Amino acid sequence: MFLRNRSHSFLSAIVFSLSCFYALAPNAQTAAPQHPKNAQDNNEQNSVVLAVVLGQLVTVKKATPSINDLVQLREDAGDNYNAVLDHIIKVNASNAVIQAVLDDYAKQKNIALNQQWVKQFETKFGREVSDTEQASTNIEDIAKKQVLLFQTERAMYEEFGGRVIFRQSNPQMPIDAYQALLKSYQVSGKLTFNDIQLASSFWQSFAPPFQFEIPAENVDFSTPWWL
Repeated sequence: MFLRNRSHSFLSAIVFSLSCFYALAPNAQTAAPQHPKNAQDNNEQNSVVLAVVLGQLVTVKKATPSINDLVQLREDAGDNYNAVLDHIIKVNASNAVIQAVLDDYAKQKNIALNQQWVKQFETKFGREVSDTEQASTNIEDIAKKQVLLFQTERAMYEEFGGRVIFRQSNPQMPIDAYQALLKSYQVSGKLTFNDIQLASSFWQSFAPPFQFEIPAENVDFSTPWWL
């Protein structure tokens, strides 16, 4: 589970403490034919814009799980379905915001993927992925994402500094650098939140207290965590 969380769900862990065990997809369909008015209400709700990042609209529809995941969620959550779904939508919206900013920052910094680290990641975790993940999982894609993430976070730490924390999803997360980078996008108008609750939970996740803060003298971004 650790590698799967690292490769697919680390952004969720960055923003929220709740682990989501669903493979979330960007577009949700309705489970069954609806009354026309209900369908209209649903369409209006889906089109609600939660945030705008780099000109991209993060809507409720984009952040809603797939129909299969919604069916499973309803079975698992029971009476808590609406509350859990609302949480998952916020998780996905936050993930979309953070990923868009990270991708843009890496591009602006001209970060070139370290191919040697990619190969080393594949060598270390290739068997684990083939034994535990679905056949469709591509270890090369996972490796590239993890290497680029590490390189991006290292650049963020070098630029912004600040506190670094340990989380299971990220052994060295430059939490203050994340906040500084995201705030800079907000100040420049590249990031805006239309949903007050989403904005509140989003920024709160980058604020202390932190459970495991790494002493500054122990922070080391010279090599990736898997080496």
